Amino acid sequence: MKHKIQNYKVYLIFTSFVFLTYVCYWNAFFNAAIKSTKSVKNKIGGNTETDLKLTFETLGESLPEHENSITATIQKNWKTCNSPVSKFVYARTHKTGSSTTFTLLQAFITKHGLTKFQSAFYPRPNTGGYPGRFKCKFMLRKGASIVIHHSRFDANEMKSCFHPETRYFTTIREPWSIFLSAYNFYPEKRVNDCRGMPKAYIKQGKIMDTAEYLSKCVDLLNSSISFYFRFRNFQSHDLGIDPMLNDANEIQNQIMALDQNLDLVMLLEYYDESLILLKDLLCMDWNSLFRVGQKNSGHYVRRQFPNEKERPAFEQLYNIDIPLYNHFNRTFWKRVDLYGRDKMARDLETLRKQRKRRSLWEQQRIPPGLQMDAKFEEELQNYMYENSGKCFYPGWD
Repeated sequence: MKHKIQNYKVYLIFTSFVFLTYVCYWNAFFNAAIKSTKSVKNKIGGNTETDLKLTFETLGESLPEHENSITATIQKNWKTCNSPVSKFVYARTHKTGSSTTFTLLQAFITKHGLTKFQSAFYPRPNTGGYPGRFKCKFMLRKGASIVIHHSRFDANEMKSCFHPETRYFTTIREPWSIFLSAYNFYPEKRVNDCRGMPKAYIKQGKIMDTAEYLSKCVDLLNSSISFYFRFRNFQSHDLGIDPMLNDANEIQNQIMALDQNLDLVMLLEYYDESLILLKDLLCMDWNSLFRVGQKNSGHYVRRQFPNEKERPAFEQLYNIDIPLYNHFNRTFWKRVDLYGRDKMARDLETLRKQRKRRSLWEQQRIPPGLQMDAKFEEELQNYMYENSGKCFYPGWD
């Protein structure tokens, strides 16, 4: 018996030693990994105040040196200004922080007396026939030179009705995060407007996890389903690309066309840096950037990546949004380099120190009374319906 007790004590001592060794090893390993990761932190002024991921910061720094063509294009299209710009189109994508950007822009417009140049929404919160591609004839306030409401980007159409000096910009977001945002924002039950589609149609009142939901989306979503694009290349749709496109070469051509026609593509993951570039593009004053914006989002658990069950369907559904984001993530940092990293760091410090200040100019709504010509009313409605914009729940008559 005494011999067994001694053996048991030896066993306890040995296992304790092994456990402590294991803990010390992994503690040292993770500390080293964290230090290594922090060493690649972006060089432009420290941590941003959004939910950044270190993978994005690494992407921002490890740009291929041979991409001289990207730099040359940015330099060629770089626009300067000496006074507040009164001709611009914000290609307002959904679930990309656009409500905040809209508020900042509205404050800027109001402060500088530009409201008279601004297009009105119709029907709210859209303009130009969304979800169809933008049509000049469906824009309220003919001759407007500013658009900041939701519209579907169409470079050729917009250039036909806006001044040649008009500046075009948008906001995009990492595709997995935009899926999570849309999934948790749109209701899964039928409601008395368009917000329930297509989620209510996909779920049909059933309980399912995100992996099953994504799989159902692959099987069921197409242009015959109202607002199908909310879960199929949502950003690409809003920027005028066909969400059902599968040809890799044509996808790349469409992305490069956007690159040529957009003066700035902001990244939600680097929103502060984006605001600095927007300030430069529009000659905005600092006070407009300090405006506390709206936030049109819900509370949910954010995950950086899809799991193994979710990934195949997700990559199929966002086959355009993924390369689109990757491309503009590269060009964004090229633009920052041209702006100047040191200058960006100083401007970020100014912005963040005064972030709590509110704009002296309150956002104002466009005065009521604008009406659409009767002959276009029915045509607009039919155009929206033809572009998956009908508030219709299949089988739920």
